[in-house]
Amino acid sequence: MKNNLLIFLSFFILAEMQAQIIIDNTPPYDDPTWLVNNVLLGGGVVASNHSYQGEAVQIGWFDAVNTNLGINNGIVMCTGDIYALDPVNVGAGGFIPNTVNDPDLLAVANSVPGMIGQSFSVSSINDVAILEFDFIPTSDSLEFRYAFGSQEYFAFENTQYNDVFGFFLSGPGIAGPWANGAINLANVPGTNPPLPITISSVCNDPPDVMNPQYFVSNQNGLSIIADADGFTTVLTANALVQCGATYHIKLAIADGSDSGLSSYVWLEAGSFSSPPLNIIDNLGIDSAYMSIPCNSTVVLTANGGSGATYQWFDASSVVFSTDSSVTVGEGTYVVSADILGCAVLSDTLTVVEGDFPTFSFGPDLMIPCNSDTLINPIVTGGTTPYTYLWNTGQSDSMLTLGLGNYQLTVTDLYGCLGSDDLDITYDVAPSVDLGADFNIPCNTKSLVVPIVVGGTAPYSYVWNTGDISSSLDLPEGSYQLTVTDVYGCSGVDDLEITYDAIPTADVSGGGSICDDGETTTEVYFNFNGLLPWNLVFTDGNINYTTTNILLSNYTHTTNTAGSYEIIQADDLNNCIASNSGVANVIVNPLPVAVITPSEVTVYENETVELTAGTYTYYEWYTVNDSLVSNEEILTVSDSGSFYIWVQDENGCEDLSEIVIVNVVPITQLFIPNSFTPNNDEHNELFVIKGMNVVTFSIKIFDRWGEQLFESDSIDKYWDGKFNTKKVQQGAYYYNIEVLGEDKQIFEKSGEIKVIY
Repeated sequence: MKNNLLIFLSFFILAEMQAQIIIDNTPPYDDPTWLVNNVLLGGGVVASNHSYQGEAVQIGWFDAVNTNLGINNGIVMCTGDIYALDPVNVGAGGFIPNTVNDPDLLAVANSVPGMIGQSFSVSSINDVAILEFDFIPTSDSLEFRYAFGSQEYFAFENTQYNDVFGFFLSGPGIAGPWANGAINLANVPGTNPPLPITISSVCNDPPDVMNPQYFVSNQNGLSIIADADGFTTVLTANALVQCGATYHIKLAIADGSDSGLSSYVWLEAGSFSSPPLNIIDNLGIDSAYMSIPCNSTVVLTANGGSGATYQWFDASSVVFSTDSSVTVGEGTYVVSADILGCAVLSDTLTVVEGDFPTFSFGPDLMIPCNSDTLINPIVTGGTTPYTYLWNTGQSDSMLTLGLGNYQLTVTDLYGCLGSDDLDITYDVAPSVDLGADFNIPCNTKSLVVPIVVGGTAPYSYVWNTGDISSSLDLPEGSYQLTVTDVYGCSGVDDLEITYDAIPTADVSGGGSICDDGETTTEVYFNFNGLLPWNLVFTDGNINYTTTNILLSNYTHTTNTAGSYEIIQADDLNNCIASNSGVANVIVNPLPVAVITPSEVTVYENETVELTAGTYTYYEWYTVNDSLVSNEEILTVSDSGSFYIWVQDENGCEDLSEIVIVNVVPITQLFIPNSFTPNNDEHNELFVIKGMNVVTFSIKIFDRWGEQLFESDSIDKYWDGKFNTKKVQQGAYYYNIEVLGEDKQIFEKSGEIKVIY
């Protein structure tokens, strides 16, 4: 039956998106130590020696602000997957591979009596999750808030499936029935002997009803808190402890008898605390930072419980009272309480006197010279009526003031003071700036517009020329301007305008070029007068005119030889420049590169020298444009086609025609002067060897001219026979004609001896 119910509930997830509980088991919320130190612990407690037993999915963080759980956020522990609580991110459900055991939890589960006429026995505990740590309290008490819930509700109360949890506290002064003398803090409030909280001790499912005042039904709450059909109200676990001593607490939860439907315990964030010293004041305001009326006091009361003794310290750490209550004014205070041998310090308590009359003149003022201004301070705070006292001795609430330093003190009904200072300075007289003295081109005027700052407009202008305009178009001369503002404050400036010196013009550039019809050179004319300008110049034979030149330099590009000079240069105002300089253009004839010899044939291992004459620079190239030499003479030993680039002393260049060098091999013959055809297998044949032979012809004669042998192949040899008979020993004669690979006919005659 339970398994069927589990399957049914695992699919019963409402789709509507409402406010709901939020579950998080991602880092750092998957770290039990981090959860204890940063979520669970409140004031007055220091924890150490943390440990956790159970599956990772059984512990995490929750946010239940938008639910009826009664706890905003904290740590949740579960006998299954904590994500089963989340209506959106539902956990895996089912069973977890948990083998943790705890005898205390089994004993707690079986310590709850059944209803009248009922009894049950929990056979085992399963899916155990245990969070443990040591802690040291700073006072004599410990408390934290929690709630317990389960999916077992409304089905398995008072049965063997009695899911259970416990908070087992052990340490000095603790004597209980559980392991290590621990007591269980998870009990139904007001029960004696203490009744542990399980699904059977807090429930409201008739006829299974026990302590219903602590039970909250959640049967219809799956869209807010999933999986838990019911849970307890928010309860407080508390115990008396010894301050400064080390205690151990074990927070544990388990399924009863099976590993089915899950149960949960929610621990409120920041609630695990040893309550610190409490301070209140008689004004009902924040006792850490208290703002009180000026010249008043506040009563501070420390409450450390029965038997506590106190010491109050001021900002200088001087003890000024040992009572539980003190009356103080403005200052900084700390109270120390000795509570049953434990010394506890309060937070720093700051008292400030407020509600003084305040006002502000604002920033210091600058007003026009020879003027004044009304000063009307707006006072707030304090208690009316106010009295006013100026450092001038006057007592008016407002004054009309001129140049000077002023201070006003305002006093309220209770003698509380507020004050402020004000400096009033006069604006400077008008400052006139005609700019720096400057030059203008000859025969011109320049518009002068003065820059006036300071003073108070409108301004009046008087020039030393008698003009009263705010600006003038002025030629060369000495000028002075006086500017006066509306209050009669004035400023003066002088200006000297001079004509520029007459402009100058010069010519440069030119140079030596080659007479190739394309190369040009540039003649530069520079002018320092007013733009645009006009130019007349000559090359010695022809005059050139250029007008309306917009740049200060002009370039004439030419390939015409001559001496270039300026005839006249003048500017926009007809100012004629003094000129200087001459630029000479020289046009040089081109060199003529001719290679000799133009075509040549040489034998292998022979060389030929190619030259094109004497120049300044040389570059020999193959027909494939590969540079092979920079020398005047190119020595060639291989076949190829070549050309040369030359440059003469004037920088003029020329390229030659291509010449061809042919390299051919030498035809050679190796002819013996005798042979011995005597059948001794040595030198039996008249063998002729040759190199680079294309065609070969040999004829052999006796001394009477009779032909004995003929062959057209150099590889066919004479064996010393004629008509199959050996010839007589003696001298014989040969004629040889050869065509070599050099295409030359080669003939040779000689004598060969036949020896037996």
